[in-house]
Amino acid sequence: MGLEAILCSSNAHSRQDQNLGVLSEGRGQNEEALLATINGILFEPNHVPCKILMGAMIQRVGPKFFCAARSALSDALRIEPTNRMAWHCLGLLNKQDGRISEAADCFQAASMLEESDPIETFSSIL
Repeated sequence: MGLEAILCSSNAHSRQDQNLGVLSEGRGQNEEALLATINGILFEPNHVPCKILMGAMIQRVGPKFFCAARSALSDALRIEPTNRMAWHCLGLLNKQDGRISEAADCFQAASMLEESDPIETFSSIL
C-alpha cells in the first residue's frame, strides 16, 4: 500500500469518526462522542473538523476545561486559519469565558469568512 493510499484511508477514517462523534453527541452519548472524536484525531492529527468538534464538546463540560477547549480550537485554526466554524466556536468559548473583546474579534472573523464562502465547495466541482 502506497503512502497516498495510507493518507487517503487515514483521512476517511477521521471523517467517519467525526460523523460518529456528531451522531453520538446528538443522541446525548457525550462520552462516546468524545472518544470517537479523539480516535479520529489519533488517526489524522491534523483533521480540523475533529479538532473543532472536540473543542466544542470539551467547552460544554465546563469552565474548568476551557483551556483544553481553547487549545483544540486554536490548533484547528493553526492548521486551517480560514475555517469559519473554528472561529465561531472560539468566539463562543471566549464569550462564555468573559473575554468579550476576543469573542467579538472571533465572531467578526467567522462572519467575514462566511461571506466569502462559495455556494458550492470547489472540491465538488472536480
